[in-house]
Amino acid sequence: MKVVKKNLYLCLFGILLFLVSMVPVDALTAWKFEDWQTANNYGSKTKKTSNITNLKGKLEEDDGMKVGPFNKASKARIKDAITEEVYVGLDLENYQEEELFELSIALNQLEGEQAKYLTEAVVMTQKSGNKFVITAGWDKKDEPIATIDANGVYTYRWDFKQEKDNKIKVRFTVLDYGKELGTTDYVELTVDNPQDATDVRYLWACNIKAAYGIDIYTTLPVRNENPNTSDIHLFFWIGVIAISSLGIVYSKKKCFN
Repeated sequence: MKVVKKNLYLCLFGILLFLVSMVPVDALTAWKFEDWQTANNYGSKTKKTSNITNLKGKLEEDDGMKVGPFNKASKARIKDAITEEVYVGLDLENYQEEELFELSIALNQLEGEQAKYLTEAVVMTQKSGNKFVITAGWDKKDEPIATIDANGVYTYRWDFKQEKDNKIKVRFTVLDYGKELGTTDYVELTVDNPQDATDVRYLWACNIKAAYGIDIYTTLPVRNENPNTSDIHLFFWIGVIAISSLGIVYSKKKCFN
């Protein structure tokens, strides 16, 4: 009887672990459709699904750039060190040769009681042949950060830190569901007053020279599943409730036997 009980518990635990593994990982900041700002001709946004926002640049170019929407949702502060992740959908069929988009995370500085722009770290993704090439102008290495030749949803991660001498450094990493595809070293961002750095100012689609635009995901979808993850969340909680109910029934039987 003890062996049967042990096997039952192991089975229930295994099912729970399986359900947990199916739940997508949420970004540190959830870049939701309603949080993207398009005022003053900052491009446009389209809600493709409950999980996917497509961003486009405005038609008129400023300084050679097609400006896209920006997002002020982040609450990360430099004193705590900052890590922000963005889930980007990449499909080679959606882009023409040499089309590109750039994403930037910027920091604020405090001037009196006003938060003003301090510095930013811009990353470019460009189609080249049968792959995407990801680069950053501030990176000291004379080579791409990563190249991607498979369609999917990729994690773009920025890590900011402020050292004891107040120098601000940033590292950028590209991941494929936790697998690192490429990363920079921590690179110093040269600014006049790094000691006044406070928090994240925005995530900005600062340059979208691609007719398709950019697909940004609020949550990382389960690999090879429907990008709309709301059904997966529902399935997870149904599973948890079902397993809990089985446990309660089993406990009652044990008490009355």
